[in-house]
Amino acid sequence: MFGTQIHRYIIREVLSPTLLCIAIFTMVMVMGQAYKLVGLIIDKGVSPIDIVVLLVTLLPTFFSISLPLAFLMGIMIGLGRMSADSETVALKAAGVGLAKLSMPVFALALVFSLLTAATNLWIKPWGHRAFETKSFEIARQKATIGLQPRIFMNQFNDLTLYANEVKSQANRMEGIFIVDKKPESTSWVFADNGKIISDETTETFTIRLHDGVIHRQQTDSANNYQLIHFRNYDIQPETSIMNDTVAKKRKTREERTGKLWSAISGEEDLSRRRRMQAELHLRLASPLAPILFVLFGLPFSMQSHRSGRSGGFVVGLIIFLSYYFLLSAGLTLTKEALTPPWLTLWTPQLILIAMGTYFLHQTSREKPNPLVTWVDQTLRSLQKRARKNADS
Repeated sequence: MFGTQIHRYIIREVLSPTLLCIAIFTMVMVMGQAYKLVGLIIDKGVSPIDIVVLLVTLLPTFFSISLPLAFLMGIMIGLGRMSADSETVALKAAGVGLAKLSMPVFALALVFSLLTAATNLWIKPWGHRAFETKSFEIARQKATIGLQPRIFMNQFNDLTLYANEVKSQANRMEGIFIVDKKPESTSWVFADNGKIISDETTETFTIRLHDGVIHRQQTDSANNYQLIHFRNYDIQPETSIMNDTVAKKRKTREERTGKLWSAISGEEDLSRRRRMQAELHLRLASPLAPILFVLFGLPFSMQSHRSGRSGGFVVGLIIFLSYYFLLSAGLTLTKEALTPPWLTLWTPQLILIAMGTYFLHQTSREKPNPLVTWVDQTLRSLQKRARKNADS
């Protein structure tokens, strides 16, 4: 009965700051993206409801980061408070060893590992697909429904469109004038008629023109001028809303995990196969983060911090940033250097597991952690300097 009460108490101490941190971290990331998306309301006239839908589709991406980070902070804040208040010392004096103290924390780690796995393996790819689909739907509305006669329209990047007449029901334009600015040239296109075609499969737009002429001026040469007559001419512009859309191939981050797994073996391009492998192994390795954070968080949080309770938060940030730096470096090596993912993504995970297990073993033997001691001394020296500067 006593052990069960202790376990519940530790779970509450860790879970309360974890849930608070999830809300705070997710809100910060939402606000960062909301600032960009709100600009679409002002500049492009996108509906606020559509902006809310886009933010909802981004939530899985935010959760893939905030869940393990918040859990680590929950360990550092919750157990760090217990250590600072000498509660862990009292529990050890009552016969509650590190094994019993760590059991509820590892149980929570398993729960957050499952949540992280579900988010990265299934929910996050769905969110990317939903975001791109909704973005394309908004762009299509702005590109077709927003067409107006005898008005210069700028719904496409580096392209200005003018139509003397617009037949909305047939999606057909007459008396078309287009200015297409590119880095290498500027084109003035005149056409008798045309229409805008959208392809949901490739998520691209095509302006199909008939019976016209192109006046093209090269940027690097004032004398290089072209005059081209055409019967049919296609322009594939990019919309301001869909800057990130890949025209011909769906991004690997949007692919379902099962489909991505099966597609790797059939991919002949080594560079693209490595990118696909990097995405797949990232999804498979991400659920290990909560377990790794327990192995590092328990020793670091249970050793008393003379720098104060804020020391646990700082140490937690150092652990998190170090872990994701190694993860990002592994992804870069896999994608750019074409290194096998087992070497760049899984080997660091095994090394970190061994290090965390060693630190946890040292803590169970009541031996101080030299890394924690060094961080603690560094924080104390920084606090002294800050107080000295404040006094002066």
